[in-house]
Amino acid sequence: MSQANTIAILNEQLAAANAALEEALANGGDTAVARYQIGLIEAEIAAAVRSQREKQADAERAEQAAIDAATAELTTKTHSITVDAAAVPGLAELAGELTEVQEDPEIAWAAREVAKARAALEFAESDYHPYAEKASNFGARLAEKRAASDEIRKRRLAGDERDTDAADMAMLAADVESLTELHNGALSAAAAQDGRQAARATLAQAESLLEGRRKRLAFEAARNRLAEAERVYLAAWNNATEAGRAIGKHSPWLEFPASNEMRRAVTGSVVGMRGL
Repeated sequence: MSQANTIAILNEQLAAANAALEEALANGGDTAVARYQIGLIEAEIAAAVRSQREKQADAERAEQAAIDAATAELTTKTHSITVDAAAVPGLAELAGELTEVQEDPEIAWAAREVAKARAALEFAESDYHPYAEKASNFGARLAEKRAASDEIRKRRLAGDERDTDAADMAMLAADVESLTELHNGALSAAAAQDGRQAARATLAQAESLLEGRRKRLAFEAARNRLAEAERVYLAAWNNATEAGRAIGKHSPWLEFPASNEMRRAVTGSVVGMRGL
């Protein structure tokens, strides 16, 4: 028996004990037994309420711990994907130690929203399940009764008629009518309890926010890597310029012309150079 049912029963018992006390007071009878019973029941109710609150607190703590763990995992995964997306093969060997991609508090916040939305969807699924199962069971029973009725009709059309057919058909018709009403009621109750669509919409929005923030951070990280690559390029260019001048070549841009890809990149007209 659930804690809520236990409290409900105790409240009914308390109401009966209070009624007995009122009757004893009205009739001038002994109130000791009624008062004793009231005291016992009130103590049981208080204990049941405390137990209910403790279980609720434990459940909330467990849920929060699960969300915290999911948030940490998703934050770490998203950050790792961002770092990998901004990686430039060979840059670390040329530039030395690269600037670390810092963890973004906004990603942690967005990851928590996703974790909360996923937990809410799981709750919506589990909350909806018993209603859906009840409707499904009624639907299955209704289908069985209709099939049984159809079998009798088919048999009779084939010439196999029995004395019990009329009574059986009447009973099946009554069952179909009752089950149809129960099935429709169960479907309505399930639909009223179904919060999955709203939960999925909330999750989709949270995941979109997280992905949007990840993309922004990936751009910032890639931009930093580009700046570091630029410093390496300029250092190499300066070295080549000095070395060229030492042998009388004073126009390094003629000796080391930029590639078409570099020109396009510098002028901002290049798109999608990855893989070149």
